[in-house]
Amino acid sequence: MAGLLIVNADDLGLDRTSTDAILDCFHAGAISSATALVWMKDSDRAAEVARAAGLPVGLHLNLIEPFSGTEVPEPVAATQRRVAARLRRSTVGARLYHRAWSADFERCISDQLSRFHELYGRAPTHVDGHQHMHLVPNALLARALGPVRRYRRPVNRRPTESRAHKRAFNAALARAMRPRFVTTERCFSIRALDPVLGGSQSDGDLALARDHSVEVMVHPGWEDERAVLLAREWRDGLTTFRLGSYADLPARRR
Repeated sequence: MAGLLIVNADDLGLDRTSTDAILDCFHAGAISSATALVWMKDSDRAAEVARAAGLPVGLHLNLIEPFSGTEVPEPVAATQRRVAARLRRSTVGARLYHRAWSADFERCISDQLSRFHELYGRAPTHVDGHQHMHLVPNALLARALGPVRRYRRPVNRRPTESRAHKRAFNAALARAMRPRFVTTERCFSIRALDPVLGGSQSDGDLALARDHSVEVMVHPGWEDERAVLLAREWRDGLTTFRLGSYADLPARRR
């Protein structure tokens, strides 16, 4: 496959500020994809404006932050609260699979996939997770993800960002995901790539997208990231790449 660069904006629908910032960046050509939260303050309006703009949207699976929408069915909210409480209480334990947690995780994921279909009228382009909680074993192994083909891999970290054992674990996790999910070959945070945000020079990492599939994870709702994304330097730099979304990654047959 030819190279592909996916600049994906997280947190669509989190609140009005985040939604409007993402749409501004999309119209400016600074991003190429987004992932949306459901049952949050601005989720319903976000779906309307994203559909109208033709923005490719995946599901930003929320297993950690209580829903902030005003019309969340109580059984849905209660299940998600239990999942979030377990993950907040047990940061280390969340890295293990817990059979006793599985029913709530299955329901929570199924509820959010169903709500996404209701809002967008289609399946998500892919799934990733709020605060990366889509990578905990109880989520990764959930049967509710059966229809999902494309999934965000762990973020690639440099030695200055993460210890060696954590980088090795993430690399192993990315390999373990491949039989079940299609994902990009690399995934970077813009905060690690852009010097303005405290990162290092991005040219080498972004250059991988000329021959490989690369995702850059961004948060336009954060003021400093939005300023970088809307700067002429960032937008001009994207013109030399094949931009797209997870929908442009080939889905393997099962």
